Amino acid sequence: MIRVLTAISVDWGRRCFGLEHMSNRPLRGLRFAEEAIELAQACGVPEEKMLRLVKQVYLKPPGELLQEVGGSMVTLSVLCDTLGIDLEEAFQIEVRRCLAKDPAHFGKRNQHKLDAGLD
Repeated sequence: MIRVLTAISVDWGRRCFGLEHMSNRPLRGLRFAEEAIELAQACGVPEEKMLRLVKQVYLKPPGELLQEVGGSMVTLSVLCDTLGIDLEEAFQIEVRRCLAKDPAHFGKRNQHKLDAGLD
């Protein structure tokens, strides 16, 4: 199911943001970080700790992409278990929510981020 939802998500992203945007590694990484920060905030992580964490991470050399993706998935799986959230169900719900909205809605939100220098 995750592979199907991933394919649907990628197609949705291309329709909303375009291929160039979806192929931009630093930009996709920034959007992933935004979602991770929002999740941490929802879990009660204070801004000061998040800022310290960012500084600590950037003191180290960059990791290997495959390992970092795997680590992100393992960490998200464990967090979901801790929160009593089914990872696949949350993925399905969010994909449905995104598909129910006009792609222009997300394009406009994304443009605000780009205009704010978050590109």
